[in-house]
Amino acid sequence: MIGLRVLFTRLLPKALAIALLLAALATLLSCSGRKPAGEEKKASPVAQSSPHLQPVPAVPPAPVRARVPSQGDCAPRYANGGKGTCINNQPCRGFGVRAENGSAVCTCFGRDGGCQEGQRCDPMRLACVPEKEPPFGRGNAD
Repeated sequence: MIGLRVLFTRLLPKALAIALLLAALATLLSCSGRKPAGEEKKASPVAQSSPHLQPVPAVPPAPVRARVPSQGDCAPRYANGGKGTCINNQPCRGFGVRAENGSAVCTCFGRDGGCQEGQRCDPMRLACVPEKEPPFGRGNAD
């Protein structure tokens, strides 16, 4: 009887603890959501397909024309305090250049006639922008 008593009091609790520990580890490994090391996909540094490139449309270059100074006092004033030019006694929302025939023409970086009402010619963007937009890429004043 003493032998069974020793078995139940000393050895059985240790064996039961080890069995519970192994069962808990097995449960955690099966629930981890990871694939075993052999089942993971290998990443390739080389693309499997070639890139799909679109051809860039050809844009004819704008002709280089000599600048013409503003003359007169008809230049429009912008909301941000800037000022346009006066070309051929007409308000110009841009600047003046010399045309092929030698006459002065209002333009804004290739847009003959200059910018529309409510716009100004921006030398940073090389295009017409809203008149109230701050110059030189600055943010709006608070």
